[in-house]
Amino acid sequence: MTYDPDAPRYRGETDRPVHHLTVANARGEAMGYLWANDAADAAGWCLRPAGDRAGFNEGLGWSAKLDEAKARGLAPTAALAELVRGSDPRCVSHIVPGSLTAAPSLAALTELAHVVTAADDRRLLAQLDRENTDAWRRLREGLAALTDEDRDVQWSKGGEQPDGTRQMSYPLHSRRLERVVRALPAVGAVTPAYLWQDNPPPTVPLDGRMSPADAVRAATAVVRGERFSDGTIARAAKDGLIDAVAESLCSWYATEVAGTHDDP
Repeated sequence: MTYDPDAPRYRGETDRPVHHLTVANARGEAMGYLWANDAADAAGWCLRPAGDRAGFNEGLGWSAKLDEAKARGLAPTAALAELVRGSDPRCVSHIVPGSLTAAPSLAALTELAHVVTAADDRRLLAQLDRENTDAWRRLREGLAALTDEDRDVQWSKGGEQPDGTRQMSYPLHSRRLERVVRALPAVGAVTPAYLWQDNPPPTVPLDGRMSPADAVRAATAVVRGERFSDGTIARAAKDGLIDAVAESLCSWYATEVAGTHDDP
């Protein structure tokens, strides 16, 4: 699929009310919404950030179909009607029959797209590796061994080096903290099934307790985020997020899985 910057396209923004259709996967879970407003000559794809990566990939295809409709001179809502007629439930994604409805604004639709469902939670929990007992043991023991010193991550000395080169400062994670961090992907808590870059950064709940699905979301955002921004893990260790994530996951494993193993 090639991108032509000069091809005709509907406007991607509007402050007017929009009509929208729900696009779902084969399991009937919403992946995103197709929306349109004729007065603004606007239409587009609204991703559900709480969904999985398939929603992002499928959105590219639906957006391309809207571009094709615009090139043929269809009004935005006429394009939606055409997509409904051509939708096939056997495909990776399809338009939910009878889902056409209206939202007072595109902002309201975007807010709807951010609502997390029970199906979203189940999908993330399904990513956890129930069989890797050694990884779960490392996570549990690593959490128990963490000290306040481990949580207060120090940074290397940056600036000009003796040989004249300049070096950026970087966080110095302790071996105990690294053990916990390495255990998170090993138990399946760091997963491409969560679109961490399209969601707000994770925070520690006021009571310090986190649901297992939210622990997967936070673990993914922290571990993947470190690749883009040094200090993401250090901040999560200092503010208690690492502890909340590990405690939630270990509690889930002990309740849901450990009883089926002789050596959890």
